Amino acid sequence: NGRQRRELEAMQAETMALARAGRWGDATDARARLLERLQAATGLATLFDVVTQGWLDADALEGFVNRAGIKAALGARVDVAWEACAAAVVTALREDGMKSAKPEVEALLRREGMRVLLYEGVRDLRDGVASADAWLEEVDWDGMAEFREAERAVWRTGEGEKQELAGYVQRSGALTHVVVYG
Repeated sequence: NGRQRRELEAMQAETMALARAGRWGDATDARARLLERLQAATGLATLFDVVTQGWLDADALEGFVNRAGIKAALGARVDVAWEACAAAVVTALREDGMKSAKPEVEALLRREGMRVLLYEGVRDLRDGVASADAWLEEVDWDGMAEFREAERAVWRTGEGEKQELAGYVQRSGALTHVVVYG
C-alpha cells in the first residue's frame, strides 16, 4: 500500500544519507532495518531467494561448499573450511557493510596472479545481480573491456531431460562472475 511504500522510501533515503555522510556503521544498521521491514512487508522467508518458502539451510550450504570437488572448482584452499557468518564476524564488519568493495576489487584484479570470483543468486533481492552488474560497469581495470565482451556461459545440472538451469558464468582474465539460479 501507499503508506508502506512511503515508509520504505524514507528508510532508503535515511540509509543513503548516512552512507553519503560516511557514517558507515549507522548506514549498515539503517540498511538492516530497511531489509527487515522489506522482508516483513513482503512476507518472504528470506530476501536471499525470493521464491524460497523457508529459511536457507546453512548446514547444507556448508557441506556443499566444503566438498573437495567444489573447493577445487573454486580454487579454494583445501585446508580451510567455509562456515556461515558468526555474530562476531557481523560485528567486526559493521563499519564496512555499506562501503563499496570496488576499490578493493580493482586492487585485487591488478595484482599479479590474483583471481577474483564474484557471485550472487539470480533471485537474491538483498544483494542481487542488478546491483553487481551496475558497479561492475564502473570497475577500472585493464581487462574490463574483454570481460564485458566475454560470453556468458549457461550451465545446467542433472542428466538428459532432467537437466535444470543452474546459472551462468562470465569470465575473462582474472575476473569471474557467477550467477546462481536457485
